[in-house]
Amino acid sequence: MRRRLLVIVFALVTGLILALSVPLVRATAEHTVQTSFIGRVQDGAWFADLAATALESGRTDRLEAAADRYTALYDSRVAVVDSSREIVVAPRPLDLEEPPVQAALLRALADRPARQPGLMWPWDERPFVLAEPVKRDGHVLGAVLIVSPTDQARSEVADHLALVALGSLAALAAVVIAVAAPVVRWVLRPVHELDRATHEVALGRLRTQVSERTGAPELRRLANSFNVMADSMHASQQQQRAFVAQASHELRNPLTALRLRVENLEGYVNDPQGLHELHAAAEEADRFGEILDGLLRMARAEASEAKRVPVDVTAVVAHRVDAWRAAYEAEDVPLATRVPPGVSALSLPDSLDHALDTLLDNALKFGDGTPVSVSVAQTSGGDSDNGAGAGQDGAVVAVTVRDGGTGLTAEELALAGGRFWRSARHQNVRGTGLGLALTRLMIEAGGGELHLAAAEPHGLAATIRLPAAPPPDTTA
Repeated sequence: MRRRLLVIVFALVTGLILALSVPLVRATAEHTVQTSFIGRVQDGAWFADLAATALESGRTDRLEAAADRYTALYDSRVAVVDSSREIVVAPRPLDLEEPPVQAALLRALADRPARQPGLMWPWDERPFVLAEPVKRDGHVLGAVLIVSPTDQARSEVADHLALVALGSLAALAAVVIAVAAPVVRWVLRPVHELDRATHEVALGRLRTQVSERTGAPELRRLANSFNVMADSMHASQQQQRAFVAQASHELRNPLTALRLRVENLEGYVNDPQGLHELHAAAEEADRFGEILDGLLRMARAEASEAKRVPVDVTAVVAHRVDAWRAAYEAEDVPLATRVPPGVSALSLPDSLDHALDTLLDNALKFGDGTPVSVSVAQTSGGDSDNGAGAGQDGAVVAVTVRDGGTGLTAEELALAGGRFWRSARHQNVRGTGLGLALTRLMIEAGGGELHLAAAEPHGLAATIRLPAAPPPDTTA
């Protein structure tokens, strides 16, 4: 926010300075152009008087000498043409077919005054083109063309522009450094404290408090309201977690007793249809037990206050892939890995193990028997967006489990990972719908993120992004 406010102040001050500087520079450029134009008009009028006598008498010696001196003195091109646009005097070659020259010449031969050129800026290298009619007794005998460089005029405009720019930059720096920055810092100090506390709350640390003694009265009241809100959220969360854990635990014993009673009924049921229903009821009881176990694990994970530690990603991936290889071989599903050595990341203890178990289990169940690959990649700080899962200097470790099955649609990808969510196409596959939700919870609690995306050309790619662990301190 401090940067945004400084940008706003900078933009406002810059706009004010530009509003004052641009008209000043424009007026100076117009004055410079007008002064140069008046000088060229006077020179053209003098040449026109001299050329009138030369065109009537046919003696152009004096006119040629004057044109030579003017050309050498001002580094300009001068030409005198008659009424039929034939060149009479021209010390230097001049192309009368150039559009600016032709337009000025036609205007002079039509006995119309020369048009003042527009604004001239330092980067505009177009020359001054002036044409004055040569008249005697109201009759146009020809025209005088003067094509002169604009180096001096552009240099004057550039000097004035540089002076105004330096003054504007000095004023802008003085306002931003001496006035804007201290004021913005004073205003935003309590806001930064609230922002830090809000980030802590977003990470699940609901016991975070902010100072209520600094800042403006409105911000102090806001800090007090934030502390009350954080306390209320913490109490509510504790009650919710306690209820889920207690309810799951209390339901476990009656469910176990119910499961035993259902099994004991098998000897009293002789009807095949009744046996089928009895076995279905036992399976539903087992599924209910799995859901309760998942809820208990999720409640324990949410209540956990463990801190993240460096984890050897290379070793964890190799260990979990070896543990699952037998299950993949039993289903005749190829399992490949691409893991560079020595990759470490920050994560909660055992969370990466649990996440890989869930993703490998899902790839085996929902990958339609296609090959599954596990890859690990580490991006440097320059390749990261410094968002969720960014470690020191923005480095990120990405662990991807990819299969080539049918995958999920865009709508299903948006819902995947929610509690108890399962695709309609996978309702007959054993599961509770809590695996990905618990995995996402544990990964995000460690500062990482779980991302599901469609694989190319088909399939699903589940990527765990974790902040890279800092290099070990070897100075001891």
